[in-house]
Amino acid sequence: MKTQELKIICQFVARKALYAAVILALIVNSGCDVFGLLASPGAFEKKTVPEYNLLAQQARKILLWVECPRSSEADYDVKDKLTAAYLIYLTERVGIPSEKILLHQPAGGNTLVQDPIQVARDLDAGCLLLIQVYDYEMLPLNMKKYYTGEMVTRAVLMDVDLRIAVWPRDPSGKIIHVGVDMETKGRDAALGRLVSATVHCTLRYLYPCEKLKFKTMDERISIQNTFEM
Repeated sequence: MKTQELKIICQFVARKALYAAVILALIVNSGCDVFGLLASPGAFEKKTVPEYNLLAQQARKILLWVECPRSSEADYDVKDKLTAAYLIYLTERVGIPSEKILLHQPAGGNTLVQDPIQVARDLDAGCLLLIQVYDYEMLPLNMKKYYTGEMVTRAVLMDVDLRIAVWPRDPSGKIIHVGVDMETKGRDAALGRLVSATVHCTLRYLYPCEKLKFKTMDERISIQNTFEM
């Protein structure tokens, strides 16, 4: 266990050092232009162009469907926390009226054999936001209340009437991979970070997100993506 904890700590320090090196290189290469950009009021007001504007569909009902199959090994409370977080983000950040959002609340049985499109049709929903947890891991580090964890999800937005995926471009869905290297405030705090990062990394593509808030520290990105930032 101690060897595993040491490995995780080394990975955490290495990742932070990499981020610091990239930022330093950008500052050195760009000179004062970086500081000038950050100091200008416009830098904090710029927003991204959505890959698909969910706000334009707010006249239609949206069915939020979250799945945690057994193969993902997700904890018992992951689904409920993800659902609640998506609901809050959709209403408070994206701006979708709460009465337009429907939640998938199965009465019982194996929900994985249900057809999400048909359920959405039965509920008179025009859009279906399908979230499926692929992989999940939460491990205690055996140091006070330290935890480390990861979660991989797949997200796809469907037009119920057309029965096609409208986001992302890849019809197989958007893979979201987030991770917490070390959380010192216990399991609930670690899970909260995984859930928040997952929801943000999904919905940031579906509304005009502030550019300076587009990235989050808990998303897993490659070295190439780090330089492209």
